Amino acid sequence: MKNLNIKNHIVLFICLSFIAFSSTFIYAQEKKKKVRVSLHFNKVENISYLKIFGKYKDKKKYKPANGLALDVFQVFENDSLVSLGTINLDKKGAATIDISKVFQQNLPQYDFKVFHKATDKFKKVSKTLTIQMANLAAKLITKKDTYFIEATLTNAQNEPVKDAELKVQLQRLFAPLAVGKGIYFTDENGMIHVPITEKMPGVNGKLNYEVVLDDSDDFGTIKSIIATNIGEPIKDLSTFDQRTMWSPPSKAPWFDIIIPNLLILGIWGYLVILVINLYRISKHKNS
Repeated sequence: MKNLNIKNHIVLFICLSFIAFSSTFIYAQEKKKKVRVSLHFNKVENISYLKIFGKYKDKKKYKPANGLALDVFQVFENDSLVSLGTINLDKKGAATIDISKVFQQNLPQYDFKVFHKATDKFKKVSKTLTIQMANLAAKLITKKDTYFIEATLTNAQNEPVKDAELKVQLQRLFAPLAVGKGIYFTDENGMIHVPITEKMPGVNGKLNYEVVLDDSDDFGTIKSIIATNIGEPIKDLSTFDQRTMWSPPSKAPWFDIIIPNLLILGIWGYLVILVINLYRISKHKNS
């Protein structure tokens, strides 16, 4: 009977230890944050890159997953992985990795994967992205003294992409300016023709237009830039080196410097003469 009680106590101790260990493990797992990762493909002329964003929910609010380390891979048909590097998300929960060399392979489709092993702060994360190869070519043409932007969108087989939504914009200092309707859809030849009806100012007449396929499910974001010299040259109206009323004191007009100073000297001279005369009068009375 005594041996049986000892065995029961041992079994009870093991069970309690297992429960305590399980509770600790579950609590530790709950402390880890589940991160939501999003991948975006971008191509600007011949430069291609992935933009990666990560965020997690904490107290009903989403916060950037800063410091999250992600391994980036290219995935092939046989499920083999080729490492493209490791990146760390910044304070805004974002990072960019250049993948321009990958597209030298001239494949019709590219698959990418980002992976994060579980750490003390974040749970395991895995995200994939599939992008089809596309080419966006844009140029400036002239017809009957009117300028047009002509753009063509084709796929990996050099076939036109119909009904694709393209944005036509003029690059400006703070934000791009929409040209015409701003959004145009490609025709059966994968082309758009956008007239430039307004002459815009530019430094030395230089204007940069851009045609953008924005966040397509199949092709990602592709941008083609057109450098032109069709702008209205900006005239320099600066008066920085001139003497004006609104210039700094060192560049004030000579009139505003000389005349007030002469008036001040005249007033002080009159006061000095007045004091001298009063002194002479008082001295004459005392003599």
